[in-house]
Amino acid sequence: MTPEIRAFEYSLGLFAVLIGIAVADIAMSFHRLLRHRSTVKWDPLTLLSALYALLMAVCMWFDIWGVRHFDATRTFPFYLTIIAALTVLFLVAAASLPDESGDSNDLREYYATNRRYIWSLVALFQLIYVGQGFYFMRGMPPLPKWLDVLLNVQMIAPFGLALILLATKSRRLHYIVVGVLFAVMMVHYWPASIN
Repeated sequence: MTPEIRAFEYSLGLFAVLIGIAVADIAMSFHRLLRHRSTVKWDPLTLLSALYALLMAVCMWFDIWGVRHFDATRTFPFYLTIIAALTVLFLVAAASLPDESGDSNDLREYYATNRRYIWSLVALFQLIYVGQGFYFMRGMPPLPKWLDVLLNVQMIAPFGLALILLATKSRRLHYIVVGVLFAVMMVHYWPASIN
């Protein structure tokens, strides 16, 4: 085992905890809703947003695995940016569904009340993510122009889309933009693997 992998495994513990509590929070909130399903007014947009938050956590797990060989990930300042991103990610997950079944049994109302908070957190997370991406890209060998453009679009698009969701109340536009967020995520992460 290389020293780089040992260092990565050392840092992975805290990352795993932060990602795990984000996933667990969504699962527990969804469980509470299911337990009180007869009194819940379900809303597909709220559930799609929670699913997006869940997939963000899974994607971060893949991203963290993908950067394990880079020396830059083992510096204290970069480590702090990962902790900051994962903390914001937990807040996104925690806000995506009501914590208690009594908080709001109307998920459409819950989304309307919390949408600005949720999407501002997603925008903040994506801003940190973009900053980390540019940090990595500055030390990489030049890529073919088309690949460089594609990676930049995949990295920056979720930030811009989150800002659109933050700025508008239109549910129709929210459905469209959330769908585009899922599409960008799938294009970016579909080829990812842990091997």
